[in-house]
Amino acid sequence: MTTDDRITALEDLVSMRISPAEARQRLRRFAWDSVPLVTLTRKNLERVLDEYLDGRISAETVEVWADSLEGRDDINFESGLEDVIKDVVFQLANPEITARLTASGARALKSQLSS
Repeated sequence: MTTDDRITALEDLVSMRISPAEARQRLRRFAWDSVPLVTLTRKNLERVLDEYLDGRISAETVEVWADSLEGRDDINFESGLEDVIKDVVFQLANPEITARLTASGARALKSQLSS
């Protein structure tokens, strides 16, 4: 597997072009430690929250997606928004610690991303 293969798999995960489960499976082929190769942006998060709000994906899918992103060395966060993005990903990935995702929660997270 090449770095280009890893970047494609990461971009597929970040953009949710494929299911989080499929992305995780593809990324298992690569070592965990890495330098950042792709960037998770506010727009990526907003799009996933919009898909949830529109009923196209479930709260569980959002949780698995965020859990797949959390703590990866090969994913960077949008410059200037690192802390807010990290916080939103944490909240989405850990509903047992924070809160289960609801429509009002998704709207609040989108607002947090916009401020």
